[in-house]
Amino acid sequence: MDLAAVSRDRRVRYVAAGGVSAVVYYALFTAGWLLLPHRLPYLGIAVVCSSVTAVLTYPIYRCVVFQAGGGLVAGFLRFYALCLWAMLFSLVGLWALVEVGGLNVLLAQAVIIVLGPLINYQAARLWAFRF
Repeated sequence: MDLAAVSRDRRVRYVAAGGVSAVVYYALFTAGWLLLPHRLPYLGIAVVCSSVTAVLTYPIYRCVVFQAGGGLVAGFLRFYALCLWAMLFSLVGLWALVEVGGLNVLLAQAVIIVLGPLINYQAARLWAFRF
């Protein structure tokens, strides 16, 4: 297997960046949940962590995954719009898994993290980082 060819595949880079995003988000969420459980509800923690993760990972998606040019701010706003969609998916799914399904908050969040990238790749490729 040619590793150079694999690394040139945008889908591979997307999966790797998604892994980085998932780790960053889950680490922030877990820290928030463990440190602020009575100060901020889990859905509030999810909103904060999603926003922080978007800011931290935008350069990875822009430069490494999609190698996009164009306006930095306009690109971030499109990327953040996708992140808002992902956040909405996460909030609804998290609420359903915790409140209806009875899962532990951290386990429910892990399930949501696995499903999110499967949905977002096409939207990112076709809209946020048009090429």
